[in-house]
Amino acid sequence: MTTTDSGALRRTALNDAHLALGARMVPFGGFEMPVQYSSILKEHDAVRKRAGLFDLSHMGQFELRGPNVGEWAEALTINKVANMKPGQARYNVFTNEHGGAHDDVIFYRLGDERWLLVVNASNADKMWAHVSDKRSGDLQLTNMHGERALIAIQGPRSVEWLQPYVDADIGTLKYYACAEMRVRGTHDPIVIARTGYTGEDGFELFLPADEAVGVWDLLLAENRERGLEPCGLGARDVLRLEAGMPLYGHELTEEITPVQAGIGWAIKFDKPAFTGKDALLAQRDGNDYSRIVGLTMEGRVPARAGYPVFANGAQAGEIRSGSWGPTVEKNIATALVQPSAAAEGTKLEIEVRGARHAATVVPLPFYKRAKS
Repeated sequence: MTTTDSGALRRTALNDAHLALGARMVPFGGFEMPVQYSSILKEHDAVRKRAGLFDLSHMGQFELRGPNVGEWAEALTINKVANMKPGQARYNVFTNEHGGAHDDVIFYRLGDERWLLVVNASNADKMWAHVSDKRSGDLQLTNMHGERALIAIQGPRSVEWLQPYVDADIGTLKYYACAEMRVRGTHDPIVIARTGYTGEDGFELFLPADEAVGVWDLLLAENRERGLEPCGLGARDVLRLEAGMPLYGHELTEEITPVQAGIGWAIKFDKPAFTGKDALLAQRDGNDYSRIVGLTMEGRVPARAGYPVFANGAQAGEIRSGSWGPTVEKNIATALVQPSAAAEGTKLEIEVRGARHAATVVPLPFYKRAKS
């Protein structure tokens, strides 16, 4: 993965492969990334019905080593880390003193003293500075952002289409579990995790950058005719929105807390202490905070981030994410609204280019896959 100077967009190891497939490339998180290949709708359909292939090599990857990584991480994050066993993955959020989110992340415990931390691409530099500043004891940190690749295969046929190239039974991996396995085209075992950001079953493959093209080409060459589609950021954003998954900078920010974002399930208030705990407790107990809700729009006009939301004629919040939801066949959105406008079934109005359009508060997620 390369960059020509400090101001240039970086390119993942799969950049040439994206261009060869006709991808439309856009800047994202400091990298040149594919936003779509054929169409967002076609790629979305592939993931919901078959499987899609994503390049996520722009995500930040940090290696953490030491006997007390779990305890160190617990003091900085809302979820428990120290009780994770090797082979487990866990969603988490690094918080500031006011309870706002530095970033939402995933910890992967690979061994007794070896961990992988994956952070959002747009926050990679910020998070590296944060964990480096908070480093203590004999904790060893290695920044692999841009030095390693990450490929995801997501969709109901992901097990079937990935299994022939792996030397272990990936079907036995539980959701949010990980293991090191050998994949055809890799010299050494790589980390494979049953995680993803689409609302579907699937896997994420963490591998050396110089082996990414071989694995990407192999999966497409033997499965493209069956319906495996290369997918870009556009489809990924719609998929995660339908699945009610927060996107940093939208449903979570330095000002929007995990309590407001509706991910209170990840906050373990029984931990002795962590950054922002007191602020989050006060917010939860006061229950007078603006919060993220789901909305469905009436009609064909989509809501977009930043559009104002009105309740009974007065502004009550703003849209944080919005899109046509192909699976639910409605325009859907998330909004940060006052508590008086947050109850399920509440009728709201969204101002779009000077005109107001009706919307209704609905539960999140908009879509949840059926259990197999």
